[in-house]
Amino acid sequence: MHLLVANPTAQSGRNRERIARARELLDIHSLKHDFLPTLPGGATVLAVETALRSGRYDTVVAMGGDGTFREVGAGILDSGANVVLGMLPTGTANDQGRSFGMSAAPDALDRNVVTLAERHIVPLDAGKLMRLGAEGAVVDAAWFFDSAGFGMSARVLRWRNEDRALVGHVPILRELYRDKFVYAGAVLQAFLASYIEEQDFDCDVETPDGAGGVARARLTSITDLVVKNTRYYAGAWVFDETASPEDGLMELIPLRGRNELVARAVLAHEQTPIFAEDARDAGLTLTGILRAPWFNLTFLEHGARVEAQLDGEEHPAGTGWRVEVVKHAIQLIVPAQPGEE
Repeated sequence: MHLLVANPTAQSGRNRERIARARELLDIHSLKHDFLPTLPGGATVLAVETALRSGRYDTVVAMGGDGTFREVGAGILDSGANVVLGMLPTGTANDQGRSFGMSAAPDALDRNVVTLAERHIVPLDAGKLMRLGAEGAVVDAAWFFDSAGFGMSARVLRWRNEDRALVGHVPILRELYRDKFVYAGAVLQAFLASYIEEQDFDCDVETPDGAGGVARARLTSITDLVVKNTRYYAGAWVFDETASPEDGLMELIPLRGRNELVARAVLAHEQTPIFAEDARDAGLTLTGILRAPWFNLTFLEHGARVEAQLDGEEHPAGTGWRVEVVKHAIQLIVPAQPGEE
């Protein structure tokens, strides 16, 4: 039995029609299901958890963007139920769907339901983000599956939420409307210079050293810090071609200032690849990416807390964080690749 979770009020209610079509397709493919509408204020997580504790479902389908995926995945993990997660991507960025070869275009819905019916299952790691208080005590914790971000991207996200009407009238920001924030090209660089005041911070990072100890490093003058799990960022950027969402590791990607934001975006964009020698000739330099099964992050911003986002949604700010990767936390239905059964 499937549980379909989606937001019927999304896109000013226009999502109702797409949900209705999805349910028709589920019936056509003999995928029995119930429907659970998303709830505001993060309440979807508890609603999914409660539904799964009934023991009625073996599959949950997240229909929406990365935020819906996160809430459904969190509900699964909080419930402790042995269920499989499927997805019907919609929205703008959809890093989860794109990372596994699934389109969010309206005409892809039929194919995505076929993927659910074919039931090809792979493991997916999860991240547990813990906000730390005095003396390292855990204040709260939340699951994520795509990325956690600290600094400018989270601040822009807050501004977007505070004034969506303004965002809708800025051509560049319309392209960045959901989930993540893309930094690319001279036009956007000029936009950032005009509208966003850089607020940098230092970060002390602890990771395992591979020999049972702890490696420590200090990242200085950081404007944005991203912890990444899946392949795509903002729907079109791949920061690390070797990254895997099922290896028990996540990538820590530091960004220093507008220049590195633009450089990272240009180098990582799937449609405008730049080779290493071209990047050197252009004077583009990047801060190294760290990869680990856990990170301890302590922000040093002269007493101010650094804003945070989790899978494209606002998250409480903090000065200290611990990220733990839970390997193969989720069983995920994805399209089979050539040669796979």
